[in-house]
Formats: sequence, C-alpha cells, structure tokens
Amino acid sequence: MISFLLASAGLLNLLFYIFAIGFVVSLLLEQWLKFRPLSVDTTMNDRNMFIVQSNRRYCWRQAWITNIYWFLCNVGLYFVSRNLQAPTDDFWRGM
Repeated sequence: MISFLLASAGLLNLLFYIFAIGFVVSLLLEQWLKFRPLSVDTTMNDRNMFIVQSNRRYCWRQAWITNIYWFLCNVGLYFVSRNLQAPTDDFWRGM
C-alpha cells in the first residue's frame, strides 16, 4: 500500500508540473495572440484564441485536480505510516 501511494504521489507530482508548464505556455500564447494576430481574417484569429483559451482552462483545471489528488496521497501516506515500527539500526551490531 505504501509503495502504491509513493508511486502515485510521484506520478501526480510529475503530472502537476506538466500541467503547470502547459498553463504558462498557453497563457503566454494567449497574450501573444491578443497583441499580434496570426492572420488578417478575424474568424481565424477568433478560432486560434478559442483554442488557446480552452487549452489554458483545461491545464488550469487539471493542475488543481492533480494537486488535490497529490495532497490526498500524502494524507493517506501519513495515516498508513504513522503506526509502523521504527526501523532498527543493525549496522553497529554487525547486521
């Protein structure tokens, strides 16, 4: 159970960084498209802005959900590992 929770927490940590970086990139692209449109056609610019904004919203939502699951994994690790026996030091006794 502990190894599953540790692996889950590590994976969720990685996913959080991926979604956070995706959010920042889409935020920068959104600001870029506001001031420097890609084409003269307004419908194409609106389409590009919609794609970037929906990507930004998705990454923001997924980053929060991933962060909540990571927190719950850490709470689960706390409750699972609080009653474990402390490891004994067998190094000085010759193992």
